[in-house]
Amino acid sequence: MLSGLDYRDKTFLVIDDQRPFQLMLKGILINLGARLVSLAATGEAAIQAAKERQFDFLLIDYNLGARRKNGRQLIEELRERELLKSDCITIMVTGENHRPMVLGAVEMQPDDYLMKPFSQNLLKLRLEKAYKKRWELRNVFAAMMAKDHAKAITECKRLIELNSRYKNYCNNLLAELLCNAGMYDKAEYILKKLLAQKPYTWGQIQLARTYYHQERYHEAAKLANGVMLQSPLLIDAYDLASKSLLKLGHLNRSLEIAIKATELSPYSISRQYQLCEVARKAEMHEIVKDACHNVLEMTRKSVHQSSVHLYNYIRAAITAAEHAEGNHERNKLKQEISLAIQRSKNDEVQENKQEFTVFESFCQARLDIMDKQLLSAKKQLYKVQKQCLESDEGKVPEELVLDAINVMYNIGEFDLADELLASSNINSHQNTFITANLAYLKKESEETQKNFYHYNQEGIEAYKDKNYQEAVYKFDLALTQAPMHTGGTLNLILAILKLIENTDKRPEDLTKRLKLAFSTLDDVDLPESQQTRYQELQKQYQVFFPAKK
Repeated sequence: MLSGLDYRDKTFLVIDDQRPFQLMLKGILINLGARLVSLAATGEAAIQAAKERQFDFLLIDYNLGARRKNGRQLIEELRERELLKSDCITIMVTGENHRPMVLGAVEMQPDDYLMKPFSQNLLKLRLEKAYKKRWELRNVFAAMMAKDHAKAITECKRLIELNSRYKNYCNNLLAELLCNAGMYDKAEYILKKLLAQKPYTWGQIQLARTYYHQERYHEAAKLANGVMLQSPLLIDAYDLASKSLLKLGHLNRSLEIAIKATELSPYSISRQYQLCEVARKAEMHEIVKDACHNVLEMTRKSVHQSSVHLYNYIRAAITAAEHAEGNHERNKLKQEISLAIQRSKNDEVQENKQEFTVFESFCQARLDIMDKQLLSAKKQLYKVQKQCLESDEGKVPEELVLDAINVMYNIGEFDLADELLASSNINSHQNTFITANLAYLKKESEETQKNFYHYNQEGIEAYKDKNYQEAVYKFDLALTQAPMHTGGTLNLILAILKLIENTDKRPEDLTKRLKLAFSTLDDVDLPESQQTRYQELQKQYQVFFPAKK
């Protein structure tokens, strides 16, 4: 059994942007016997230091300067990049007592959290307490870092059988490991046995999580709700309750709890995107937009900084504008969108300028659709798609497939959308916001697609039967569902020309309809097969309507 902490051979890294506090903390550690104390003033400097040597202890301030990584982001990145030993101890040291920041920091699960000011004796107590726990659980943490879950489970069971002082922690971890391995029944058995002895809050949360994995959403929601009442600051309970209620179809209550969770502890990407999912289903698009903006801002300077979050925010803002109730609100959102796009051109979050130019074009097409400028949107779509096909990548960038699909569905180019979906990996995208929005777009356009293909097929059958008037009527009906569908438009033009050929009449309304159909294809960068068909129909048109000399 470990008798105590010998500071002399341990390495410490103090990360604080205030030089006086760095020196004070270094002095305390030296007084305790430490010999190897390094200092860093920023998160970036700490990461570099962690690359150069492995530390036993990290003492991290939460606030590390404006426009810099904060302590929470630093811990997250060090773990993500595997720059910490499995037995490294992280202590969050801060004067920050703002509840959302405190809860956000605690959710990163540092070994301890110390509020400034504190005494040397308190620091000594906390360091030694954390060290004893890490030492006794060292084999568990080593197995988890090596992603050897079977060994981690075995080590947890061994410590439980030895009646370790960290038995409860091991039971909680064991249940979590069993769930991660898909062994939900075993996790449930262990947790119910423990809870029969004492109603541990952590045990109830873990059991609720197990129920959720087992798709027993009613039991999960009930248990999580009970924990919320007992421990109003235990954020996991809110997350589980919201997710379970959403599965049960209790949309309003799920949204209410999701909003409360993000108010209590907003610094979680998964929590903000969970709010997005619930709010989108509730058609609260402003909430979706704000949550996406929160993700964008919280991931700046973090290991999760990505243009995906920037795109999601602008996408959500356009969707909010599309669903705005009045012109004033819509125009306000359009201004926000325009400003966001302009600022993003020089934003460090934007990783690929060429890709962003394509994204901007798709956004403009969506704005054109909002303004009923469908032809302009169609020209924009085909132009940018041609540019993508001629690029080195030879296709629409994977991150922007959602935007292309959105435009295609909204102007009625369903065949084009199906081709793009078949050639992309968007259905398995890691970002849940993207996959959820794709599913939403598909569902939203289901009825329209069904009607279009129904009328279009009836038009084809009528054309085959040489009932050209009926064919024109059916193709026209199809285009009321998808006004810019290229194949449907070409079918309509062909049917009208055949009708004129067979009746030798050129009624004014039919002539106007023919010209209007051609206008939706003029100056559009069509694919080769459709361009060829379009040109052939133009020649037939010239036979009936020769150009005036």
